[in-house]
Amino acid sequence: MVTDFYTNVFKLLTSISIAQLIPIIITPILTQYFTPEDFGVYGLYVSICSIFGIVASGKYDVAIMLPQKKEDSINILFLSFLITFLFSTFCFSILNIFDDVFFKLTNSKFLKEYYFIIPISIFLISMNQSLIVWFNRNKKYNTIANQNLLKSGSNSGSSLILGIQSIHVGLIISHLISLIIISFWNIVHFMQECNKYNINQKLIRRNFLKYIDFLKFSTVSNLFNSFSNIGMTALIVIFFGPKIAGLYFLAEKLIAIPISFITSSVSQVYFQQASKLFHSNKKELIKLTNQIQKNVFFVLFPFLLICSVFGENIFSLFGDEWTEAGILVKYFAVFILFKNIYSPISHIGDILNKQKVLLVFNVSLFIFQLSAFSFLKEYSDIKAALLTASLFGAIHYMILNTYMKQELKKIS
Repeated sequence: MVTDFYTNVFKLLTSISIAQLIPIIITPILTQYFTPEDFGVYGLYVSICSIFGIVASGKYDVAIMLPQKKEDSINILFLSFLITFLFSTFCFSILNIFDDVFFKLTNSKFLKEYYFIIPISIFLISMNQSLIVWFNRNKKYNTIANQNLLKSGSNSGSSLILGIQSIHVGLIISHLISLIIISFWNIVHFMQECNKYNINQKLIRRNFLKYIDFLKFSTVSNLFNSFSNIGMTALIVIFFGPKIAGLYFLAEKLIAIPISFITSSVSQVYFQQASKLFHSNKKELIKLTNQIQKNVFFVLFPFLLICSVFGENIFSLFGDEWTEAGILVKYFAVFILFKNIYSPISHIGDILNKQKVLLVFNVSLFIFQLSAFSFLKEYSDIKAALLTASLFGAIHYMILNTYMKQELKKIS
């Protein structure tokens, strides 16, 4: 069981490593064509789309993994598609009505005029998220691996082409292009086997009611969690402007890329493995959980320490105007550390049915981080606000991790 786990992790880790190596190589080139302000607006767009894309399915995408019967699982998948479509349509209506308010908050003329890109991106992100869970459930790790490569290559390649063409919103357009490409990829691979199962309203309705706690609690919980983890760029845009947000976004992005080599692949395989071990061998699940977190810590700690100490020198390679991005790393490194120690095993909350606890955690985390930016904005110093928000985040994840491990031990 453990051997299979690490074999599957290696499959995804290899593809993710190659996929993430592409933006690492290309970013120093992109910084020559795009300004910090361009990265700030792009970071805002990605934050908004990612935040709402994560919850657009009502979190029924998580439930795809849980049923024992594949027939139930595929009906949940179609349910998630339906909810995603309705949510995206709702987002389009809201942006269409309040586009002036949105412009005042973001100060982005492009997002005001082409706001329809946001609900389209939200729909595609959520749909692909659900399909990846389906592939994960069915151990289609080669499909997931190839999708990672396709997404990274298409995004980076089109960004470079549009940057050379001096299209300052090229980062946003490239992101949308990559979403469209991987959507076709995932749909084609999904259609090869979807006709084997029966899709009907009765099964959709039954599973809707059975897993409705995901809609009632996980949706709100993950929304606040996304605001805290992904929405930092949006908060910085609002309180400190797009230039500072662009510096933070690039710093956080380049730090997150190598970290995701490990956490993304481990998290996907852990979810599939933990769902089975929870019903068959809880002691083995505890052992697996502890081992994963121990290994992640020993990799992340020295990496983040190096980035914190030498960040200024590393980011100076991108140009003088990007040096400040490297300085910012030390002010949010502690948050990155504790968040990513918990991240690979984060699905344990769903498996333990702790949606209410996660809701309280995420609301609290968001309020504390928002307060840090609100109260410290008057000092016009992003460093103090970022450090305070990061410390709040680290403490929250320490508490959550301890609680989940204790709950797991109680039922073993």
